[in-house]
Order: sequence, then structure tokens, then C-alpha cells
Amino acid sequence: MTNRRTYWSIDKGESLNRWGLAAAKEQYFPGTARPMPDAVDYRFINGWVDTGDLPCREALRELLARRDIVVPDGLVFPEVYLGGDDPRVDFSTFRFRPTLVTRWLRCSLFSAQAQTTTFTVETCGGVHIWLNGSKVVQLDHYQRNEPTVQQVSFDVSAGDNDILVFLEDLHERDTSCYFLMTLVKGSDLKAGIELDLDEQYAKEIERTLDGLRTDKVFYHEEMVRIVADYLPQVPVRVRLDTGSHPSETVTMNVLLDGMKMDRDIAFTVDQQFSVADLFDSTGLKAGCVSLRFIVEVDKTCFSRTLGTTLLSPPQSMHMPELAQRKQAALQHMLVTGKDEPARALAALAQNQNLELAERIIKQALKPIHERHDCADFWILPLIWMYRSYAGTLLADEVWEQIREAILGFRYWLDEPGDDVMWFWSENHVLCFHVAQYLAGSLFPDEKFSNSGKTGQEHKQQAFLRLQRWFDSVDSHGLAEWNSAAYYPIDFLGLFTLMVNADDAEMSQRARGLIDQIFIMVALHTINGVCAGSQGRVYEKELLAGPVTELGSIAAVAFGGDWYPGYDRVSALLALSDYEPPKAARELLQVRPGQHIYAKYTQGLDHNAKVTLWKSPSVQLSTVSDYKTGIKGHQQHFLDVQTNAHAMARFWINHPGDMKVWGGSRPSYWAGNAVHPRVAQYKNMGFMIFDHRAFPEVINFTHIFAPKLVCDEFVVDHNWLFARTGSALIGVFASAELQALEHGLYAGYEWRVHGPQSAWVVMVAEIGEYESLVDFQQACRNRGATFDAQSNTVSIQHDDGAIQLNYQQGLTLNGEQQAFAPLTVVPNVALNDGELQPWTQMN
Repeated sequence: MTNRRTYWSIDKGESLNRWGLAAAKEQYFPGTARPMPDAVDYRFINGWVDTGDLPCREALRELLARRDIVVPDGLVFPEVYLGGDDPRVDFSTFRFRPTLVTRWLRCSLFSAQAQTTTFTVETCGGVHIWLNGSKVVQLDHYQRNEPTVQQVSFDVSAGDNDILVFLEDLHERDTSCYFLMTLVKGSDLKAGIELDLDEQYAKEIERTLDGLRTDKVFYHEEMVRIVADYLPQVPVRVRLDTGSHPSETVTMNVLLDGMKMDRDIAFTVDQQFSVADLFDSTGLKAGCVSLRFIVEVDKTCFSRTLGTTLLSPPQSMHMPELAQRKQAALQHMLVTGKDEPARALAALAQNQNLELAERIIKQALKPIHERHDCADFWILPLIWMYRSYAGTLLADEVWEQIREAILGFRYWLDEPGDDVMWFWSENHVLCFHVAQYLAGSLFPDEKFSNSGKTGQEHKQQAFLRLQRWFDSVDSHGLAEWNSAAYYPIDFLGLFTLMVNADDAEMSQRARGLIDQIFIMVALHTINGVCAGSQGRVYEKELLAGPVTELGSIAAVAFGGDWYPGYDRVSALLALSDYEPPKAARELLQVRPGQHIYAKYTQGLDHNAKVTLWKSPSVQLSTVSDYKTGIKGHQQHFLDVQTNAHAMARFWINHPGDMKVWGGSRPSYWAGNAVHPRVAQYKNMGFMIFDHRAFPEVINFTHIFAPKLVCDEFVVDHNWLFARTGSALIGVFASAELQALEHGLYAGYEWRVHGPQSAWVVMVAEIGEYESLVDFQQACRNRGATFDAQSNTVSIQHDDGAIQLNYQQGLTLNGEQQAFAPLTVVPNVALNDGELQPWTQMN
């Protein structure tokens, strides 16, 4: 390796986020199987659950106690890690099985003179750092997804000082794995990477990759193109990685299926570059895809990953009768779709394409036998198909394999296991209990090999557990309220239980909760897009518009545009006799000249107070008083969706990560680093962010506002206005809005910098105002202000003076506006009428 280095200056407060990267070493690391204490209390929350050490982490701690990390001989660093705007060196990801992942990284620290430097080192995982061959940092906390911070000082000599980093973590499903080295004390420093490249050329490659972006955030049957915000002095050849993509079994990853292209796609960025065609999205599956761009020079690799959304033409589900829509969906599932077990169930139900069914079943058996996380989702359709079709249609050996899988599965914590299946969130708890209940019903006299229990014992145990789950949801609602990612999982368990339960009461409880969820889905769906405030959200749902699994379910249930391929639960709906409540259709589509106002609670002890205002053209949804001022996870607090364009969606959040399309929770757009104070009064939503207690977090809040799909769009100082179709949106910010001029979200993102910020969002219909100009003036006349000292945002509503105080909450004309009613049953009012439970709607 040459001694040539590329240097970047580093000042106080900045981090070392450019490194030479060795190939990762991965090892399946399960530990010793054992039962775990059943600590599930059925008081579900969103966010990290302290489960204690799983067997894999116990084994890791035993390994840590007896090993010494030695720098291996012959380390090479063929890849360059470029952090971009993210100060962290971040490898957060999702693994279905316990996997120990080790990485080595290297850079140099050049100092103009000998001095003592101080860095703050933070890591999720374990990190060891050597300076010039001597170890200076060893953080072996290894507590899953919990960071460790240490300040360290060390002496550097004049010239280059070699820094070598060992980063390791045990990946248990979603895993935050990163380290951060931030300069606290030191001067005249530069960070360098040893490269067999000219320094100027290496920096041109970095700037080029950093400046790449797709020309749109959303594509609809058109060419996907790449543009460059930076044109290098020296041409840079860029290749799209068409051979690397997430597995189709990835149900929880930030990105859905990646691209599978059978040709090389490359382009050269130079001074004359304007745009490059990547591929035609026509005919490709709808959804969010990962695009990884690579620059290879000799044996050195630079890369950057972006995401984008493809909208292929939908299938029409506009048939008037639900039975027609069900049959059409089942027929189409035989032709297209993901290789999910529910698709195999649909094939068996129609006695068609049985070769497809057998192939899907065999694919599903592996993650079930290996107990991948999410295997509880996969086993439910297998139990359904065994119960309905065992001994027919398929070879006897296939049915025997399914039988063995059901009898050998781990159904709960108290059974031996060395897996990382997630037993703690409300959707997984339901699915495990349904699977155990139905498996026990199938084989009452058989002994299950993993637990040693009979099927009857499993059934009785699961029956009591399901009663506890339903009792909790009846009292508290759903912690993952309105979630486009997790309502489908609830449906997966509930439909399977409703159709297959022997006990009529259990089946009826499932049906009753399905009704209630469909009411909430109908309330928050407009023109086929399931939107609104959500208890858990990912960027892959926020940026997918109608192309979510919940959108697929809604299309079959209510009619509309259906995007095949996200139809796991649509298959179960189509195979059942279920019909949504009549009230759901009335809430789905608001009649001209009217609006709906809805209020209800979800989550533990009414901690998520949901409000919705919905007109024919636009809906505003918020959640109020949800754990204000604490660090966040995946909660989505304020959301606007219009009916004019599937991607005409607006929201505001405090990013938890600077990596766009990253895997953190919270991420750049999904969730909040620190929870805001939120309130809603009719068609106005209010947010106050205050992260002064957490100086380490990102220091801005931002709005996603899709200018490019709006009919009219105006930004003026601290005001933003938009019209999409007949929907009007007005946004007040407490400081001047700073447009993102470059990068993926240029034209979609505006920021407000500082540790405090306030936002007010107003929605209306063109029928109420003659034009967007008229609406602008009306909004400005309301006199919106923010007082940072008292942490209060104020505005004039037609009903009077409204104030939201960060500590005290919402007032109208000086009177406290306590949220009401405190009930998990959605209460709905037409226009300005009285709120009443949806069950009382005519």
C-alpha cells in the first residue's frame, strides 16, 4: 500500500467519519438454547423493551471475559467509508438471526505539532481503538441498542498518527451499530485515509457521490434518472449496483425489495454532465427500492446508497361488490406477488398453480425451522392451510414437513430457544398466541418437540394468553396505532384467529377488533392512501403513498386502486367471509361540503390522543400529549394527506439520524429524536419542539412538503402554502424556513434550525376560499406568533384565541382544552356536530 493519503480538516465539534474499511466478518452466534422468564405484562409500549440478555448475548459476554482483541496480520482496507452529513460511522441494520458482525477501520490523524487531543467516543456495540499501535480506548458495554459514551485524551506526535478501530456488535434483529469520534480539544488537525489515489481525485469522487440524487423522489411509469449537484473537475465513472438487494423475506427492513437488473448500468459525471438515465420503471414492482452507487478505482471502492419510490399502474378494485373484489384479488395473486405463505394459501384455496404453492411453502419452512425473527408471521398461513387442506392437493411429504414445522416451533418465551424472535411488541404477542392456540387445536394429543407439552396444553395456555391480550387492547387500544406497517400484522393474527378458532367467543373477539381497526383505517384513508399520525412508522411507508400493505387491504375492503405484491393480509381477507362495518365507508369518503372530526385514544393509559379533521380533499391527523420531551422512537405526530396526488403528503419531525434512508429508529424522516408537544383544534395542528436538554441531538426540525406534485406552492420567510387540487395547506414556522438546495430532498424539505421551534399547520378546501392567495392572506391575518421564552405558540382561530404552551398544553380564549373523550372507541362528529361513538352512527 502506498503512503499517499487524502486529508480532510477536522475542527472542534466535528467527527472522524471517513475511514478505510476492511471486509466485515460475520458469524452466526446463537448461544445455548434455554427458556426465558415470561416477563410480558400486556402493557404495550412503542420503543425499546429491556428484555435482558438473550442466550446469544450471554454467550458473547462469556466470550468477552476470556478473549483479547489482537490486530490481525494482513489487514487490507479496500472500501472507503464516507459519512457525508452523518457524523456517525453507522452500520445499523436488521438481522433475522443472532449474528456477530466485526469490522476493522483505519484512518490517520495528522497534527501540525505534538499535542494532547481529546475526543468523545460513543458507540452502540463494542469498540477498541489503537493509536500508533497502542490501545487507547476499550468500550465493551455491548448492551443492545444502548450507546456508551467516554471522553478520552491521548498524545499525538507531529505528522501522521495511525488510528485503527475494531467495531463489533451482536445483531439481534434491528440493531444500532455505530461509533462516533468527536473532537473536543485539539488544533491544526486533519483526518486522512491512505489511498493509492491522487488526493484531489479522491475528494472529487466523494463530492460527486455526495452530490448524486434521483431527479424525482417518486416515479410513475417513467425513466428513473440521476442528476448531480456537483460536477467534478476530473471525470468520475459511477456504476449502479444491480446485483445487491435485500431479501424478499425482509419484512421489517427500512427498504423493501431492491432492484434486480440483468444489465450493467453506469454513467460518467464530468463538467458537461446534466442527467443520466438509469432504467425505465415501467412494468417494475411498485414500492420503495434501494439504489447503491459505486465508484471503483483500481482496488478501492467508494459507494453511496439512496432510496426512491416506484409507482407502477395499479389494478382496479372499483367493482361495487366486496365478493367481486375478493375474487379478483385472489386471481391476481396467482399471477404476481411476493413469495409469502399467504399467496400459497390463496393458490390452494383456488386449486390453481399448485407448483407455486409448493415452492413458496418450502421457502417458508426454512425461516420457521431456523426461527428467524418474524417466523411467527410466516407460520400462521401454514397453520391455516394445514387445517383446511392437509392431505389434499399437495404431495404427502409437503404436508408432513408442515406438520413437523408446526410441532417443532417455539411458541413462547418459556420454551427453550436460542433465537432472536421478538416476543414483546403487541403485534408479535398476538401472532405467537394465535399460532400456539391454533397449533394446539390441530394436534391436541401430540407432544410438541420443543416444549414437551401436548397440543391441548398449548391450546389452554394460549387461550388464557389471548384473553389477556384482548383485555389489554380493549382497555388501552393499540400502542402501534394507525400504523401502516403494523395494522397488517395485527390483521394477520386476527383474521387467522377469526376464521380458524374453535371457540366462538374467541372468533368473535377477533372479528370485533377487526371492525374497530377498519373504522380507524377508514378514518385515516383518503383516495387510497392510508396516512395519519402513527404509533410506529418507517420511511418505506411514509414515502410509498398507496403502495403499502395497509393500502392493499383497504383497496380490497373498500374498493379503489390496488397495488399487487403487498397482499399477504389481502389474501386472508379475500378468503374470509368478513365485511367491514357499513360506517367505515361513510368515514372513508367525505361528502362535498362536509367534514369529519374524530377523536379517540390509543396506547397505554390513553397516552396517545388521536385527532382527525377530514374533508373531501384533505385530512389533518395528530397525536397529542404523547411522552412530550423524551427521546423518541418511531412515533409519527402530525400528518397531512390530500386526495389530488398519492404523494401529496406533508409532515414535520425532528430527525434522529442524518443518513437518508438509514436504518436507525428514529430515522431521518420517520420518528423524532425528541418528542414534541402537539395539539390539534379542528383543522389546525400545533407542534413545539424543545431539545435543549439533549445537546447531542440534531439541531433542526424540518417539514416534508412535496413541491413538485403541488399545483401551487409558495414559501415566504416563515410561511409555506400549497394547493393540491382543491386542498389548501398553510404552515407557519417560528423562524425563517431554510430550503434544502441540494441533495435528495431538494424541493421537498425545509428546515428550522435551533433547539426550539414551533409549527402551526392549517388545512382547508378551495370552496372556503377563492384561491390560494385568498387562503394565504387569511392565514397571515390570524397573527401566528411564537414566544421562545414562555415556549408558547399563539394564533387566532374562528372560535377564538388559541395558545399551545409547552408545559401547560392547549387553551382556547384562556380556557384549558383537556382532550376528550378518553376512550379507545373512535368518536366522530359530522361538521361541527357532537362527537359520538362510531357504533352509534346511523
